[in-house]
Amino acid sequence: MIKALRARLTGGGAVPTDLPPLAVPVALVTIGAAMFWFCYWGRDLHRFIQWVAAYVGLFIGQLAMYAVACWVVMRGRAVGARATRSRAGTLLTLGVVLFFAIAFRVTLSIERPYLSSDIYRYIWDGRVQAGGINPYQYPPEAEELKPLEDDKIFRNINPGDLKWLSPYPPVAQAIFLAVYTIRPSSFIAFKLAMSLFDIITILALMLTLARVRIDPARAIIFAWHPLPIYEGAHSGHIEAAYIAFLALALLSWAHRKHALTGAMLALAVLVKFYPVLLLPAFLVVKPTPSTGHAGEEAASLKNKLGLRKGLSLAALLSRIRGLFNRANLKMLVGFTVTVVLAYLPYISAGTNMFWFLRGYIEEEGFVDAGTRYYLLVVARALIPFPTIAFLMIAATALGLIAVWWTVRVKGDATDVARGATWLIGLYLILTTPRYSWYYAWLIPYLCFVPRIGWLYLTSASALLYLLWYTPLVYPDIPLWLGSVIYFPAIAWLILEGRRGSMRVER
Repeated sequence: MIKALRARLTGGGAVPTDLPPLAVPVALVTIGAAMFWFCYWGRDLHRFIQWVAAYVGLFIGQLAMYAVACWVVMRGRAVGARATRSRAGTLLTLGVVLFFAIAFRVTLSIERPYLSSDIYRYIWDGRVQAGGINPYQYPPEAEELKPLEDDKIFRNINPGDLKWLSPYPPVAQAIFLAVYTIRPSSFIAFKLAMSLFDIITILALMLTLARVRIDPARAIIFAWHPLPIYEGAHSGHIEAAYIAFLALALLSWAHRKHALTGAMLALAVLVKFYPVLLLPAFLVVKPTPSTGHAGEEAASLKNKLGLRKGLSLAALLSRIRGLFNRANLKMLVGFTVTVVLAYLPYISAGTNMFWFLRGYIEEEGFVDAGTRYYLLVVARALIPFPTIAFLMIAATALGLIAVWWTVRVKGDATDVARGATWLIGLYLILTTPRYSWYYAWLIPYLCFVPRIGWLYLTSASALLYLLWYTPLVYPDIPLWLGSVIYFPAIAWLILEGRRGSMRVER
């Protein structure tokens, strides 16, 4: 089965299968029921005496069933000229995927969070706004906010966050206020809201997959992945919101709604700033005689065959000229207008809206001795390596990939998704975040360009919760844990890349 899944994930196009049309939904019902039982058993992690080990065990169990479910879907025939699937079977499969995706999340949403206390800060910021106060004006421990304190929400905020002005951008703040207005001080309401964002992501992925003639059931790669299920429905992390906006941006791009694409990208960036990394993947290069999609594929083939050593200056200049078009103008205008409108309600806070950036960069270890960067720690085990040199190399690598995907001709949403996996994946490997929910935004794009290496990375990130067994020293990741998470992922990606090259050579 592993060999077949690997071939299916790295092989690209659809292949014939001997599975009857109704075999896929029937198998998914069985697997989904088993995964649901795990969710039901793990809905209240507080009761487990094994502490976080119980969660890791539940996660691994669900992950094994998830892998089987993905294998079953991959064995089904893709939408296309070479293969057809009965309409009833297709709709039934999509219904099963969506039904259990909802069931998993609702089951976990109705219990108190265990793995993170971030949700209490979200609710607090909503409460502050409901009281008519700008959330960027005072930290939670400020005397001006004393009347808002209580034992249910305030006392559960992470003590380290009490002195911080809100670090969350304005669209996140709008979500906090909206949920608080609907159901004040309810972590269940907030987790259900994050689950709703996940469902929006799943539906957007299904529609986009169908648009590019890929089996929409492949949305199961995100829908049933244990990482977004637990981080969104159980912990209530706001990441679910910006992932949904990114999925809507991809859907808008697939329909060539470029102004809407820019607006959706802006909404994502204003939930968490990280998605700004993906702007190069969404930019449109208008085809010219030298940058047309067919020419792009031919050039790529020549590169792989060693017939062309690089991109000629003339071709590069032609692609740069291709960036200046109405589609990108609409996208950037939609992006800019959305950013301005989102910040206007909070403009009275002035520079306080960005006060947290310096403290966040320092606390997360981006500019300290470099111990947050796992690859740097490995390099230092061999030779002395200054932090600034690593940062320069990392920034250059990320910048070059960003430029490459800026000037790439994107034929459809699959090309955009491929660019997104490169940008997100490289960022994660270079910065090695110590929180598992930071890895979830890679998963939606794997529905279009699935790679076992990236799937392994997103799954292995759950092991970061084992840091609970050691003193919480920001932002280090032990050498042994980093080796378990990153080395297999990198090795698998290299292996998948070499196999792809070998297929072209043959």
